[in-house]
Amino acid sequence: MRRMVLSSTLLAVVSLMVSVGVRAGNSQPKPKAAKAAAVVPASYGNVDSISEEEMKIYLYFLASDQLEGRNLPSRGLDTAALYIASHLAEWGLKPGGSASKTTGPLQPYFMPMELVSKSVLAEQSKVSITAPPAAGGRGGRGMGGAGGGGARGGAATPATPRTTDFEYTKDWSVSAGGRGGAPLEALDVTGNLVFAGNGYVINKTKIDPYEGLDLKGKIVVVAGLPAELAAQQAAAAAGGGRGRGGQGGADAAAPEAGGAAPGGANGPGAAPVNPLGEACTDFLTPEQAAAKHGALAVVTIANFQQLSAMANPNAAFGGFGGGGGGGRAGLNGPNYQVPKLQQSPACPGVPSITAGLSMTNSIFQGEKLSAQQVFYGAGANSKQDSFELTAAKKISLKVTVKSEVNHSQNIIGILEGGDPVLKNEYVVISAHPDHIGFAAPLPDGHNINNGADDDGSGCAGLLALARSYAEGAAKGIRPKRSIVFAWVAGEEKGLWGSQYFTEFPFLDLTKVVADLNMDMIGRTKGPGFTDPDTTHVLVNPGEILLVGPNISSDDLEKTIETVNAGYLKMTLNHFYDVTAPDATHDNLGPQPRGQRIFYRSDHYNFAKMGIP
Repeated sequence: MRRMVLSSTLLAVVSLMVSVGVRAGNSQPKPKAAKAAAVVPASYGNVDSISEEEMKIYLYFLASDQLEGRNLPSRGLDTAALYIASHLAEWGLKPGGSASKTTGPLQPYFMPMELVSKSVLAEQSKVSITAPPAAGGRGGRGMGGAGGGGARGGAATPATPRTTDFEYTKDWSVSAGGRGGAPLEALDVTGNLVFAGNGYVINKTKIDPYEGLDLKGKIVVVAGLPAELAAQQAAAAAGGGRGRGGQGGADAAAPEAGGAAPGGANGPGAAPVNPLGEACTDFLTPEQAAAKHGALAVVTIANFQQLSAMANPNAAFGGFGGGGGGGRAGLNGPNYQVPKLQQSPACPGVPSITAGLSMTNSIFQGEKLSAQQVFYGAGANSKQDSFELTAAKKISLKVTVKSEVNHSQNIIGILEGGDPVLKNEYVVISAHPDHIGFAAPLPDGHNINNGADDDGSGCAGLLALARSYAEGAAKGIRPKRSIVFAWVAGEEKGLWGSQYFTEFPFLDLTKVVADLNMDMIGRTKGPGFTDPDTTHVLVNPGEILLVGPNISSDDLEKTIETVNAGYLKMTLNHFYDVTAPDATHDNLGPQPRGQRIFYRSDHYNFAKMGIP
């Protein structure tokens, strides 16, 4: 049986890493090089036991339709976890998970992660506006042709307030967690309304739309963004596209909130620098400013893209509002988060909802500015003066939230090293078992994203390494350092599993000398291959993309080069081994940021801990 070249190389790399020190002090800037290994071992352990056929068997199971694309969470991913753990137990690897509150021989291999999904109960949530009947004069023109209309002649009669109800998802939605707002929680408030332009307080330009306004107990209405943020989002949208290791290209909320949160779009650390500075210090979002002034909530007027999504609710990947859910159920179930990984905001923010067309018309009916003026002013980034709305007008916001608890897990196996001292240090080898689950059916009815390469290939390689090391240890071939085999789940959600591993470790992270992460190792160019997408980088046979050693450790790079030169002599491609594009690196994707691959797989969470 032919040996699989790529995984053999990876095993050879680790074989040497366990015998030399490669730990870096920090991932950036690059530390000074330590002494390289003096002698490259002539033997590469049990590497010859790995075969193409072995990994084929692992991969055909992991990428089978029966595992339904391994979304996190799902029964398919749980099945994959049991499959991996059963092999680790069979091969005699030590479990590195949690033995508490578990049953059965496989549970100790699992590092559990609790998941929580919060969604809006649409039938129990409503917004209503109580206001005097529409009269002629101010604010007569609305958006979408909704006119103001006024009373005709005759004797004046006392105006009876009229209450109008608005339907969730059709007329409004929840903007939970974005722009520094509060996470999704139940809400039941009533108050008068204050319009505050785009709602941002910007210290460097001394912009404060709340100056002179009494916001206590009221609800703030805002529209649009500061020009700097609007320009940044427009540029991000122009170069956008969905990315691996997170939700996609540019995250609309992250730059407004002052930077990326772990698990955000494109993976941690990938958010662009906020042109306004640091949230809560250099600027306040509308939600943060409202909280500071004692307001109860924020109503954001929908932009054109959000209104379009409302008008076309069945469009593919469409949706409105984003944070709250409650509309059409996703193909892969609720939107879960890992509570232990959620960071507290830098300063408090009030809840926020987003208003659609008819609700916006109602808010500004009879006011100093019409809905049309506010909408188009926001779109043009025009400065709009703040004012209090009619005192007789009140808005009631009721959001009822349902919480649903679920779980997922990392899978951990450990091989103890043979050196009495160095066995207390660790090399982590990682891959991610999750993929993206179900998709809209193709014409032939197939609706599963099988994830054979992303990252079934890495998982198969990692299984082969674990089996080979365990078999070698049984023969007396044991590395000096201990090796942790880690299948870290949730990479596609934002590098959750590796973040969980590094923030809640079961071992002393200062004893981890390196992480070798294998993500998408199963594909090379075939004969005569061409890709119509010029942003794709696919390697030639005998070539491998390396991401990280040039950034995080001179030592690790020397180790890889030494092993490769003395063994398989593959072509080492460093195209993505940078943090920012230059003339020869990462310059095919969206500019000026490139594809930022360094931030978009699980090695990053180790690198930011100083582990190369």
